[in-house]
Amino acid sequence: MHARAPSTARSPVRLPHRRSNRPTRGRSNVVVRAAIGTLYDVPVSNNGARVRLLARWLNLYDDISVVDPNKEYAKGIKDPGYGRLNPQLKMPTMVLASGTAIPESEVICGYLKDVAERDALERTTPKTAEQRANAALAIRIHDVYLAPIQGSMYRGPMDRKTRSEQIAEIKRQLDVLEDVAGRDAGDFIAGEVRSGADAAIFPTLIFCDFLLPKYFGWKSAFGPNLRRAYDATKADADGAAVFAEVHGGLEAWEKAGRFEKVGVIEDVEDSSFVWAH
Repeated sequence: MHARAPSTARSPVRLPHRRSNRPTRGRSNVVVRAAIGTLYDVPVSNNGARVRLLARWLNLYDDISVVDPNKEYAKGIKDPGYGRLNPQLKMPTMVLASGTAIPESEVICGYLKDVAERDALERTTPKTAEQRANAALAIRIHDVYLAPIQGSMYRGPMDRKTRSEQIAEIKRQLDVLEDVAGRDAGDFIAGEVRSGADAAIFPTLIFCDFLLPKYFGWKSAFGPNLRRAYDATKADADGAAVFAEVHGGLEAWEKAGRFEKVGVIEDVEDSSFVWAH
């Protein structure tokens, strides 16, 4: 009989819960305002909302200071100072208390999982290996195939043919996610546990639900499996808070006439292209 090797598994790192809002400076000389760090983000950002929602579920949100980069930097995310934090000039970016900058929402979410308390992490982790694989698959489909083309719903000016093709591809990818969301019994994407998959996909579904029926003529933005997960997340107190942030941002865009300015209204009036799916 072989002796069992000593375990090398480590418990999640426990950060000191410093609730003070007194600013500190990390090694990059960026002001850090909370125990974990500063999240550069805006309320309407679905990628940032993913981080904000997971942070709430992991009981870490109070240890993060959320800062609008447009208020911190003269040129917003295009500012050279912000570019030193995130060379891709994208949101969100997390600057840790150490001064280390972490771009990319899924990477930030991975960091938050690593520093979360064990019980909070368990509450956001699907129970079985198959469910965890389904959650990972949903995130992968969202990040690789849906997120890169979501801008066709609200950006522009844009080549009309390209916009139409990408709107059709959004429909196809939502159908793929619909299948994944139907694999497990339960209210959420990967079963009965709200997980990182719900945090990733829910904010994007807010965009789809707001924009696709109203501006592109869809009868429904997505199918019953995604609708079930969407409604369950929206009914969650933290999900409702994130919904209010993102939906409020979309309403502000609408009030400011964004969809006329970027050409969405004019493009959809062109009946030589298919917009409703």
